[in-house]
Amino acid sequence: MSALPYPVGQKVVCIHAHFPEAALEAFDRLPEQNGVYTIHEIFWANEHATDRPMLSVRLTELPPIRQGWGGFSLWRFRLLEDEKELRRRERVKEQQQTSES
Repeated sequence: MSALPYPVGQKVVCIHAHFPEAALEAFDRLPEQNGVYTIHEIFWANEHATDRPMLSVRLTELPPIRQGWGGFSLWRFRLLEDEKELRRRERVKEQQQTSES
């Protein structure tokens, strides 16, 4: 079996925080854009919008209302370290463009 793309316990950043109203049936609060969270569990579930199976996560900071019920699609998150590196590269690129002008 292959390793999970994001290990349990890793910090992730929410990069897509537009959730359907139905998500509030499973959670008191939803992830916020650029919010940092800890992966509690990774599992397969059908995505709400498409009903297709995809990897989902439960987050330590945002437990579902009922234990074991609900999760968030993994594609909505990026590993915190990856996001930090991506933002660092963007800053360097912007600085280079500014100095070339």
